[in-house]
Amino acid sequence: MKKINLLFGMLSLVISNIFAQTDSIKTDIFDMSLEELMNIEITVASKKALTLRESPGIITIITEEEIQNSGARDLVDVLRLVPGIFFAMDVQGTVGIGMRGSWGHDGKILLLIDGQEMNEQAYSSQQFGNHYNIDQIKRIEVIRGPGSSIYGGYAELGVINIITKTADEINGFSVKGTYGQMEKTYARRNVNLNFGKKIKDFEISLLGFIGEGNRSDQTYTDIYGNTFDMSKGGGLTNPTNLNVGLNYKNLKTRFIYDNYKANTVSLFDAIYPDSYDLNFKNMFAEIKYDLKVNENLTITPKFNYKNQLPWYSLNSSAFPYQIQCEKILGNITSSYDINDKINIIAGGEFSNDIANYLDGSTFYNDQSKFEYNNLSFFAQALLKTKFVNVTLGGRMDKHSLVETAYSPRIGLTKTINNFHFKLLYSQAFRAPGVENMNVAYLLSDTGFIDVAPNILPEKTNVIEFEIGYKLAEKMFVTANLFNIITQDPIIYFYDSETESEGYYNAEQAGTRGVDLEYKIRDKWGYITTNYSFYTAKSLNKVETFSVPGNENALLAAPQHKITLNSSFKINKNFSINPSVIFMSKRYGYANLDLTETEIISEHPQVLLANIFISYNNLFTKGLNIGIGVYDILNTKFSYIQAYNNWHSPYPGTSREIVLKIAYNFNFK
Repeated sequence: MKKINLLFGMLSLVISNIFAQTDSIKTDIFDMSLEELMNIEITVASKKALTLRESPGIITIITEEEIQNSGARDLVDVLRLVPGIFFAMDVQGTVGIGMRGSWGHDGKILLLIDGQEMNEQAYSSQQFGNHYNIDQIKRIEVIRGPGSSIYGGYAELGVINIITKTADEINGFSVKGTYGQMEKTYARRNVNLNFGKKIKDFEISLLGFIGEGNRSDQTYTDIYGNTFDMSKGGGLTNPTNLNVGLNYKNLKTRFIYDNYKANTVSLFDAIYPDSYDLNFKNMFAEIKYDLKVNENLTITPKFNYKNQLPWYSLNSSAFPYQIQCEKILGNITSSYDINDKINIIAGGEFSNDIANYLDGSTFYNDQSKFEYNNLSFFAQALLKTKFVNVTLGGRMDKHSLVETAYSPRIGLTKTINNFHFKLLYSQAFRAPGVENMNVAYLLSDTGFIDVAPNILPEKTNVIEFEIGYKLAEKMFVTANLFNIITQDPIIYFYDSETESEGYYNAEQAGTRGVDLEYKIRDKWGYITTNYSFYTAKSLNKVETFSVPGNENALLAAPQHKITLNSSFKINKNFSINPSVIFMSKRYGYANLDLTETEIISEHPQVLLANIFISYNNLFTKGLNIGIGVYDILNTKFSYIQAYNNWHSPYPGTSREIVLKIAYNFNFK
């Protein structure tokens, strides 16, 4: 608390004692037309730079401008605007992500920040809710579909690639404070400090973030009927993050320290009498060099190190978990332009993972240490022709403990005047994490049989088709269809008779559906609206994901979602930015009947309406202020568990009023 108050005091001092100002930080993307935005070159789906309309993936780009205008409080607010993305409950008060109806929290969706793999190694998950700082972001690229052929085993269903601002783009320093107030208590009080400078061939960027948050001020009721007032501090989310980039010519280095301190009263099914700590401490380091052999050939060696303490808790009476995970990765990638129509990318990667129990516990091998490695080879060919662009690629991952995984793909894309299309076929996989192998079981006719570490990687086949059309100079419309089938999905279970838990391979999961999106952008602002739909009928055969009596829906995931994100410029500095998110009814388990059998509950449709008003260069250049209201209708949204594990819905924030104050100082 003292740290936050001190930083807010520093923020006020800086703003009140400004003695020299320059223009606020701006980037070219703020002034781009919709046509230019649609033709931004990206590499997230191909490694080779291609425009959004021709890249071999179903991709959403979220710009810095859209993030800042929306007044988004955290990454949850930003990603909710993406077609098909939803958020749900896992365990112990943590919130995870799903995509296209499927639960992706447990290692099926890869989260990258400046190329660093943020998924934790124990359970392969990510933690959302006042965690990652959105005021450092330059652009977010979201692949709504598989990325395993490029990124490996955490990119089975999707990739979220976050790119922060470079030193040259910052060119000075900025400081920003955010305060959010719910009905009963504060929701967040965060401070963000950025510094960046480029001196000839040397660049340095320092991005810092520290904060305190409350997940909810509502009453949490567990499946047994016990209650807890969350405004009393049962769901704290306190982030500390430092992102450092040092570049010299073609040599690039990155270091990220991320410490997400949580506090919760939620266990697996019941409320714990007192709140207990739950921490996620991460360190990431990368060094890479782009060796330009000639104008056509580039070879990039890369080294990564990852050290994590996920789900770390010292509370021995609640959930003692003290495991350290390390990952060392070496990668070399070559890109060769045979001519202006043909590009070849190929490379290899080796990683070594080590997990250690710090409290004397042991893994399946009766040792406190668990180690494995993975060897990968990948290649991609891009051929541009008059009629179609063809992308052919694939990846092989040879794991030291589990079955080898293959992930080939083919993409046909083309832009023809105002029209573009994409036809994509991909195979993907989900690599098992430490705990998946440590407590691996086989489901037989007689029950669960311990087979650790021999669990199979999930294998997914995805067919996607997209068409897009430029209706006018400032209007685009796109539609895409998808069909996803996952074989051998890795499923969590808890056996109440033996009081054991673990993971096993089920038969099949999957969804199919459609996403529609319309964009308009002009001098007055922009409007983006989209609709997404999925069904699991005839595809899902995993009971723990299913909704009894409704084979179309899956737990926690709304079948229909509509979003509206807009910005209206009153003048060059003043804008009004409303957004709306509609979710159809959702299903989850909330309580027990007299025989202690879970009762499925139908949660009504939700309309999350938000508005953010911002004024830039207030009184002086570089001083920006904004105020917003989130969940105007006070729906008091709750996160539903996406699988049947006796966890009742976990409450989110009530109506929240947010104030943001920022100052940007540019070097000349």
